[in-house]
Amino acid sequence: MPLPASLRWSPLALATALAAQSPAPPAFGPREAIRAEWLRQAPALSDADRARLSSADRARLERTLRRIGQPGLPELLPPELAAPTEALWLEQARAARTPEARVTALAFLNRLKSTQALLALEGLTAKDAATWPRALHLQGGVAAARLNGCIPAAGTSAFLAALEASPSADPLRSQAARLRLLLAGKESKLLPPVPFNEGHVLALLDAWNRGPWEARKAVHGSLRHLFDRTEAGQRARAVLGLATPRGAFSPEARIGALGRWLDGYPEGQVELAALRTLAPHRLEAMGQPFMGAYGQALTRCSDPGAGDLAQEVLALATLPSTRAALLPALLKHAPEAGARVRQALLEGTDAIAQAAALEGLPAAPPEAELTALTARIWKANDFEAEQALIQRLAAWELPTDQKLARLRPWLQHPDWACRREAYRALVKLDPATPWPQAPAPTAEEEALLREAERLTVAGQPVRLRITFEGPRGVILRLDPEVAPINVANLVRLARKGFFDGHRVPRVVPDFVVQMGSPFDSMSGGPGYSVRCEDSLDWYGPGSVGMALSGKDTGGSQFFITTNATPHLTGRYTRLGEVEAPARALPMLDDLNVGARILRVEVLSPKS
Repeated sequence: MPLPASLRWSPLALATALAAQSPAPPAFGPREAIRAEWLRQAPALSDADRARLSSADRARLERTLRRIGQPGLPELLPPELAAPTEALWLEQARAARTPEARVTALAFLNRLKSTQALLALEGLTAKDAATWPRALHLQGGVAAARLNGCIPAAGTSAFLAALEASPSADPLRSQAARLRLLLAGKESKLLPPVPFNEGHVLALLDAWNRGPWEARKAVHGSLRHLFDRTEAGQRARAVLGLATPRGAFSPEARIGALGRWLDGYPEGQVELAALRTLAPHRLEAMGQPFMGAYGQALTRCSDPGAGDLAQEVLALATLPSTRAALLPALLKHAPEAGARVRQALLEGTDAIAQAAALEGLPAAPPEAELTALTARIWKANDFEAEQALIQRLAAWELPTDQKLARLRPWLQHPDWACRREAYRALVKLDPATPWPQAPAPTAEEEALLREAERLTVAGQPVRLRITFEGPRGVILRLDPEVAPINVANLVRLARKGFFDGHRVPRVVPDFVVQMGSPFDSMSGGPGYSVRCEDSLDWYGPGSVGMALSGKDTGGSQFFITTNATPHLTGRYTRLGEVEAPARALPMLDDLNVGARILRVEVLSPKS
């Protein structure tokens, strides 16, 4: 019997009615991922909800769960990265076929001091040199393998010889590798001198400093003359394999070289006379990277007069950062003066100096002092000081109940990085400590999250142009799909002019160039911390990553790699890479410590 017309449904109406009664399909898009990673909490999705996600949303959810870091969630790193062993990486080396896989296996086997590291290059022949990627430099890795006792197979030797003979070979890296091998007695002479410029001086001093002291001590002191146009300078340059300089060099270049030279003195071998060649009244003006190197060298000096020199420099210091740099030397050579300086720094308002004063503090201050110090550091809202205090609270010999009472309030700190640091300390004392809840975003953080969402949805790379003095520059091509919060953070800082006028505090040849400190040092940030957004994107040459002092402690400091650094993969947020690496990477190789950043600007997609 047919239904009355009033009860009949058209196919379209029936489908619409059924859809209205069914729950909407769940979604896990960019916004949901960004919010979940900011909250550091797994999203409340049932297994059925997850099964109904689109393939793209399911992949995004899987990545988010691996990046949150909450106990019980999946791990991001595979075994060979999470807990590398020689056996795991020898297996990877045997299977390696691409240049990237070979370089990665070589790097990890070198870090493990394996005598079979060059297995990663076996199977390559002289013909393969023609197609080897130009930016994947092998000189340092091969030298490290030889220093660990590796002997290259005949085919590998032929490949390396052809690579060195190719037009793309880098004479500086070849000379640096040869210098290390010469100092270890594995080569008999240096290669022809390389041109004298700022980056070359740092790279060769770095290679020199890594050699055994017994092979260096007779002439190390004379290397302070590298920039001199004298016979002493010529001899010093010959030691490193540098040609005669042409033209003038910036004061920053000389200062950077002097700091690297001081770094080369090992414990107990620093010559007080060498430290006195640097006028005490000029030291503070030479900048914080140099002052840090000077303070460390003074600490390693065993001369009885080191305490007097430390106090002489202290008397001229006007900045808390200078006194902090001198503190380890004072504590070692003039303990009473060091104790006074430490106390003054702890009672002061400079958070970076407070962090330095807390480092290594053997015992907790008296109860009232500790309470006042905690209040000052909490109020200062600088993670370096907060982290230092939390770590000392965990290390000091205090009754467990006092440690718990001092640490638990940090689980409610407005900065997530403090909550996480406190959790790491507390869970060792009380395994039942719950995973901390993230605080609600501040207005500034909410603006950051909205910018991250906007950039991700836009689906375009973000380009930042960094212009150094010279002028020289690089363009960074950042991927908001992979690291939306961190990319948005750098964009917002660049638009505020945060980086403009500051200096590059760290240059490690054949590794990284780091920048972004408001203090032109390795310390400091924007006054807040940003979550890590780790991925398994490979850290090749020209990669851009966030500098950290622990998990989820990113801020304003970032680095650019100047060679493959695969051991950073999955441990430091990778934001993207430099554009035009054939031009950008040689320029970064030539940067010196103290190079000034004129400006960082956000480019439009079509620029």
